[in-house]
Amino acid sequence: MDTETITPEEIKILREYKSRLFDLHWEKFGFFYLHALPHPSLEIGGRGLIGKEKESGIVLAFGATACKDISSQPDYLYAELQFGFKWEKLIVPWDCVFRIFDKPHYSITQLKVILDEPLFPKEEKEAKKTSEIQKKNEPDSKVIEVDFTGKKK
Repeated sequence: MDTETITPEEIKILREYKSRLFDLHWEKFGFFYLHALPHPSLEIGGRGLIGKEKESGIVLAFGATACKDISSQPDYLYAELQFGFKWEKLIVPWDCVFRIFDKPHYSITQLKVILDEPLFPKEEKEAKKTSEIQKKNEPDSKVIEVDFTGKKK
């Protein structure tokens, strides 16, 4: 998607709209789905996106038995969902939410997606990586190296 045609204020409004729409589905429907397209900030626990999901995204099922923890943030949705017998922690940016719909299809909403806009700008990530590398390269006087190989001098 072309992010030059949408202003930061419009992105903020769209994120808030998606968040409120999600909250409405959570309150009014016992079970519903969210279709999330691939996005640089989309996290699906240790599982990630697999197979065709890397191209077409993933449809996530939300309901009382399939969801353990849920928290709606201004920029993203945090949830713990069950995949088979394993629980995965998810971070779903509102920018990648494409559809929200209920099982009998009484309510289907298709939304604008902003795929190339990471939640955390590159400059912020690069600055964080640079500071981590500098910390690793700095000698730490509190570290004591011990040789347990048992060699006699």
